[in-house]
Amino acid sequence: RLKGGDPMIFGRGGEEAAELAEAGVRFEIVPGISSAIGGPAYAGIPVTHREHNTQLTIFTGHEDPTKGYSSIDYTQLAKTPGTKVFLMGMARLREITAKLVEHGAASDTPIALTRWATTGAQKTLTGTLADIADIAERAEFGSPAVAVIGTVVNERKAINWFETRPLFGKRIVVTRTREQAGKLSAELRELGADVIELPTIR
Repeated sequence: RLKGGDPMIFGRGGEEAAELAEAGVRFEIVPGISSAIGGPAYAGIPVTHREHNTQLTIFTGHEDPTKGYSSIDYTQLAKTPGTKVFLMGMARLREITAKLVEHGAASDTPIALTRWATTGAQKTLTGTLADIADIAERAEFGSPAVAVIGTVVNERKAINWFETRPLFGKRIVVTRTREQAGKLSAELRELGADVIELPTIR
């Protein structure tokens, strides 16, 4: 079964592995790069940085709906130092940010939202805990997205390497033969283009 990111970080990989083990089915777990780390990296945001934090907290914005209650201790979470990253939380963005502020987080704490990370459709919004929900609503910004909270977000101004490429967001079809397309395709990708090779010349 193919999972996006890392199957063991809010990917229900543990639950599925337990089911397979109970059924006597042999399996192998192949770790991946979690969107909690890879997404921000493509947005120019390091989730750890020696000038900003020594701690990283990752939590889910989409808990098991059958529980009927939240397992997130917002009082503790709001006071936890360092960077906070939450996944699958766009539908509850306003609620999550409001609870963090309500329980002690500074309302001007920087936050960034990145959707469709690593693709030509990637988009990042920045703001504060106080205003990001309104910013996202005006931009009609939806899932899938990863949220990063903390002063590391400010590093994006200097190291936003992906979204600033000259051809970022452009999709280009290369119609040369496969033998001829390689070099051009590589050059276009280096400039940030989403390249589709569709040979029309034989």
